[in-house]
This record gives sequence, structure tokens and C-alpha cells, in this order.
Amino acid sequence: MAQVTIQTVYKVQLTEYERGWGQKPWETLYFDNEAEARKYADDYNKEHNNKDYVPDWYVVARYEGKVG
Repeated sequence: MAQVTIQTVYKVQLTEYERGWGQKPWETLYFDNEAEARKYADDYNKEHNNKDYVPDWYVVARYEGKVG
């Protein structure tokens, strides 16, 4: 069996929300540094969640911290 070295990675969870249906995991992304993970989540939300109302369907990126 091959040996695997696990390094610390930083998780961003994307969650889909749909009116009347609830929420579910959309995608999970891992980054090799915290700043990049936080920036991705912030940039994603600024680009896709910038309306002054809550749409019927949307996806939110959430930085979830260090893994490993």
C-alpha cells in the first residue's frame, strides 16, 4: 500500500438553497492556504449573492476552516 502524507488544507463548502425545497451541499473545495480559501468564498459571494433580495435559488460559499 502506498504511503500518503496528509497536509493541512482549508475547506470551502458551497451550499445550494432553493425556496420550497430547502438546502443541500453543492460542492466542497480544498485550498492549500487559508487566505486563498477565504478569498475564494468572499469573491464567490460578492459575485453571485449581491442582490438586495433573496432569490428563489442561490448558492452560498462558506469558509469552514482547517482540515487535517
